[in-house]
Amino acid sequence: MEENSLEVAKYIQIAKENCKQGKIYQANEIYKKLINQKIYTYDLLFSYGLFNKNINNLKIAKNLFVLSIKKYPSKINSYILLAEILREENNVSDAIKVLYSAKKREEFNSEIDYNLAISYKTIKSFREALVFIDDAVKKQPENKIYKILKADILIDCFQDEKAKELLCNLKFKKDSLLHFQSEILISRIFINQKNYKLAEEILLKLKKIFSKQKLSYLNLSDLYFKSKELEKGISILKEGIDHFPKFIPLRFNLGIMYRNLGLIELSIKTHIEILLIDKLNSNSFYELSTMYDFASHDQLLKTLLNCEIRNLSPKEKIYLGYSKANIYHQNNEYKKSSYFLKIANEEKLKIQPSDIKRKLNTGEYYRNLRIDRNLNIERITNNSKYLFIVGMPRCGSTLLESILSLNPRVQDLGEVCFLEESLQKTNDLIEVENLYAEKVKLINSEKKIFTDKNLFNFLYCPVIYNCFPNSRIIHCTRNPLDNILSIYRTNFLNQSFSSSLSDIADLYLYQMKLMNENKDKFGSIIYSYDHDKVVKNPQDNIKCLINWLGWEWSEKYLSPQKSKRSVFTASSAQVRKKINSDFSGYWKNYEDLLKPISKLFPTYN
Repeated sequence: MEENSLEVAKYIQIAKENCKQGKIYQANEIYKKLINQKIYTYDLLFSYGLFNKNINNLKIAKNLFVLSIKKYPSKINSYILLAEILREENNVSDAIKVLYSAKKREEFNSEIDYNLAISYKTIKSFREALVFIDDAVKKQPENKIYKILKADILIDCFQDEKAKELLCNLKFKKDSLLHFQSEILISRIFINQKNYKLAEEILLKLKKIFSKQKLSYLNLSDLYFKSKELEKGISILKEGIDHFPKFIPLRFNLGIMYRNLGLIELSIKTHIEILLIDKLNSNSFYELSTMYDFASHDQLLKTLLNCEIRNLSPKEKIYLGYSKANIYHQNNEYKKSSYFLKIANEEKLKIQPSDIKRKLNTGEYYRNLRIDRNLNIERITNNSKYLFIVGMPRCGSTLLESILSLNPRVQDLGEVCFLEESLQKTNDLIEVENLYAEKVKLINSEKKIFTDKNLFNFLYCPVIYNCFPNSRIIHCTRNPLDNILSIYRTNFLNQSFSSSLSDIADLYLYQMKLMNENKDKFGSIIYSYDHDKVVKNPQDNIKCLINWLGWEWSEKYLSPQKSKRSVFTASSAQVRKKINSDFSGYWKNYEDLLKPISKLFPTYN
């Protein structure tokens, strides 16, 4: 047996040498022959698993690490690499279970703590992530990689100053990868603070030093996306693609930026190019399915519709599930569309359970918050006017913001989290208004009217009424069944309630109840905007809104599709079309799917 093990070790070494020389096929053949002999040494299982992980054969790699754990349960590295694969597949809950199994074997292993921190960070459980990264740092206080992850988590927790202090105390060689990672995080802090110029300076320096790093271009494009400088973003992405033509994330970001600028044909072309490189790229299939019917790409359509999603990773099931649902919807095959919508949303809930409780708790907190009516409003020196657009996602708010942005005095902020972030920083409600104003000024210090389209600001209406004296609130609504279905059909990345029909319905009813109360209390500053009425009779209903705002009427408000603004929401392609009522009442095509919740809205049945 020992002789066999030595022979296996010799061939593993040969396979590794082949790998180094780029002879992937030869290396794989050696590993396969060894596996077929069924002499399952730990080194063989681990080495072949790592080999398959590196060439993206994740299914084989996963099976090898599972077998390694079964046969050699005390070898911790197999647990860690299996957890990495599960995270790549967005199966984070299973990754955490695997790591806890490893922790039972080696309680004081800092790498397990480090990987648990990464896993909890991935699902936005930042409190747990901080606990585990602190444990890892305690066990290895000199480990700079751990400290970089801790800074990353602190940034996620809005603790920018702590993160910055931690990073500034770390010393690296200027050309080291750790310096690169540290500077990327510092640029993120500046981005969070809306100090885009300083962030750009850092990232441009990194691009110069690390010219062979693909991520230099990717991070710059992310900055320009957040600062809404899409032309700059497109330019840097094209430069990156020239250097790294097969690096898909650069092309994908380019497709997204084209779409947000309204350059739909260029966006479609870019995603088609991605699929010619990577024929089953679930992200690009999803993007295309939201704006293209594959009329000139029959083979790509066949690839999508013939793809058996049961054997795919959770992430691929989600994106391809939504993609198929969109295509069947376009073809009026609503039962098939419903089938794949259920698959996609059920997979999403497995990865990230609904966040409805957090939203309801937030609403109740501010609903019951006692606000001193004698607040020293004189402390507010800001003369800017804020128009808070609130309601549920997919309620017609993107069209509304496009209409308002046709006023040259208006700056559209989009879906910013300025109010929530300001409330998290201080309990002084006057200071909240000042913090909010500072964030707005970093985007545009010239304009005096700003639209804030973070729809969940309906949770904070008492704060807006009492602390933002120049503000108005526009409550945007549409047919609840159309609204709920539209949310369920959209692949929201940061709204996990959107994958449960019952939770969407409950939140819809809650926001209506809350907004009705708010209208009773603060009605003078709240306008009820009915999307369905607007698309059926734009002339009268848009004129009514403009009059309420006290603006001079102009026919231009009837043509929001002519707006040149960049749009960063799920409606970025749809909003480029003329106002129409095409989507009113389309919930009736999905009556069977909506049966469990339609009884909650008897008026609309």
